[in-house]
Amino acid sequence: MDGCATQQPTTSVKLSRLIPSLLSFVLAGSLLGQTNQAGHLILPFLDEESQSNVVVHISDPFGDGQPCPLRFTNVLSNSNLFTPAEQKTISEIFVKYKNATTNSGPPGTVFDSVYKTNYVIKAWKATANVENWVANYHYTNSDAREKITYGAGMMAEFRNKLDDGYNASFTCTGDGTLLNFWEIKHGLPNGILSRFADCHGQGPNWDYRLANFTNSHLTEYMQYTNGMVMGRVLSWNALTGRLLVDAEFKGPYDMKKHRIDFQSLPEH
Repeated sequence: MDGCATQQPTTSVKLSRLIPSLLSFVLAGSLLGQTNQAGHLILPFLDEESQSNVVVHISDPFGDGQPCPLRFTNVLSNSNLFTPAEQKTISEIFVKYKNATTNSGPPGTVFDSVYKTNYVIKAWKATANVENWVANYHYTNSDAREKITYGAGMMAEFRNKLDDGYNASFTCTGDGTLLNFWEIKHGLPNGILSRFADCHGQGPNWDYRLANFTNSHLTEYMQYTNGMVMGRVLSWNALTGRLLVDAEFKGPYDMKKHRIDFQSLPEH
């Protein structure tokens, strides 16, 4: 059974639960590899003309992958991928937000305000009305603040007065929960973006607070500089640890600008 299924869900509910995973897929879609006419590996969800400074070493997203070298082992304790500070921050995130509610934020915060948003998202040929609650908190012992969006999952935006911090979210997958983490500096992605899979299915009533990230594994990892992808981009099979994608972005790359909108592709 799908760990995120609901009993007799409506189309709107099903689609609203799909949205976080779909958005993740749109970003991760750039990791799907193929060869061009010259026989070079490319990333087909990016404009081919923009990939002159991208080197793809491994691309087997639909297969079993390749043995993963030790330096890229997909665990949080891998010091080749995460600094000690990053390891500490990510390991504490689940506990930090586990008991947060719209009127009671993470430990050390004070509630400021809450409001409801209601908007429409289009995905493929369907639409969904998405309703979220957005709560704001401030810390009593620093200038930091939190903005947390509660809906099908949860997304937290932690910032200090310089607009530095991170975003973290918990989204539903068919196998459990996906923890997304990306570093922010001056309001832009700057540092690592990583996704960890909890593959413990919860049954029909999914709740991110019930997720279990003990011994979880990375599914994706990339590096950003001033809002641009730059450096290593990796993707793994979370269950086997085999490396599905290994690419290097040799210079700053605007992933959003060059990503192909798969909704605009011709129908077959």
